[in-house]
Formats: sequence, C-alpha cells, structure tokens
Amino acid sequence: MSKSFEFPKIHSFPPFYTKQPNQTILNQQLESWMNIVLTYCEFYKITSLSIDGIPKFKSTTEENNALPPIFSNDEIKRNCNSEFKHLILQHLIHQHKAEFINQKKPELGIYIYWRSLVGWSDLLYQYVDKTGQRGAILTIYELTQPDDSEGYIPQELKNLDTEFLIKIIKEVLVKQGKAQLLINEDNEIGGVKIV
Repeated sequence: MSKSFEFPKIHSFPPFYTKQPNQTILNQQLESWMNIVLTYCEFYKITSLSIDGIPKFKSTTEENNALPPIFSNDEIKRNCNSEFKHLILQHLIHQHKAEFINQKKPELGIYIYWRSLVGWSDLLYQYVDKTGQRGAILTIYELTQPDDSEGYIPQELKNLDTEFLIKIIKEVLVKQGKAQLLINEDNEIGGVKIV
C-alpha cells in the first residue's frame, strides 16, 4: 500500500493522550478516539485489534508492524497508557462499534466494526450473487481468497480474517436463512452454501 493513513490534527495534541478529568471533555475525547480507530481500521482494512490496540489481522498483504501505531505519536513523544487504551476500546464496545472476540476471554482482543455485520453480510451476499455462486458449496478459503479474474470481488473481502468471516455468516446470513454451514466429521466448517 503506497499511501499511509493521515491522522487528524488532534492526534498531534499532547493532552489528547491523557484521560481528561472533566466528563464533558472526556466524552468528546473518547468520541474523537473512536473516530480515529474506526477510520484507521477502515483505511487499512483491519477487522480486529488486540486489547492494547494493535492490529491482530489485516486483510491486505502489508505487514502489521509496518503500520503507524494508533495510540502513540513519536513526533510528540506521547502515547496512551494501558488504562486509557482500555477505556477507549470499552467506549467502542459501548457504542456498538466493537465487540470482544470472545466475551469469556477478553485478552483475545476485539472485532472492530467500521462496517456493521449486516453491512459485511450484504457485501458478501452481493459478491456471491453477482458471481453466480448462490447455491454452490464454497469453502471458507474460496470466500477469503477468491478468484478475481472477473474483477468482481470487493477489496474488503480479499484476505478477510476467516474467524471474522465465519462470524458474519453465522450471526447474520444463517439467521436470515441465506446461508448454511456444512460441518465435516472433525466438527469443523467444511463448506458454506449461500442461497
């Protein structure tokens, strides 16, 4: 990826990295952080973060460690402490823009919803429909590493985190009656049928 994310000006404001004591200012600060996290993750096609705000998986081939950190700014030598990062991530969860990957194991990180699960499912369904694959049995690999010789695949679906894809299918498409998961003898997902 040739272009890198441009942080807003507030990202260079030293007090932005410290939890503000005034509740009104803190609410504005959390909203600003939420917007930064969502636009950053959308820009880099990131669908999950560690509990420290580090990308867990991106859907592009660029290495995660080559990305600029979200919660620090080396130019002004400032970064959010762990407590404040967790407060920002809790705010994202409270605003339904994030969710723990596993509620019982929060240390596994969070999913980031710069696009809603319904929005993701619509994108996936439209892709399968447009490519004439409705009713066909597809593997998870085929859905995350599709043949794009026709140029139909939306960029966001390429290399999508498989756990995130399964979540989209289970929590939206299966519930809507638009998909079936085929489980193999090892109790793993052997295929997906989108109808």
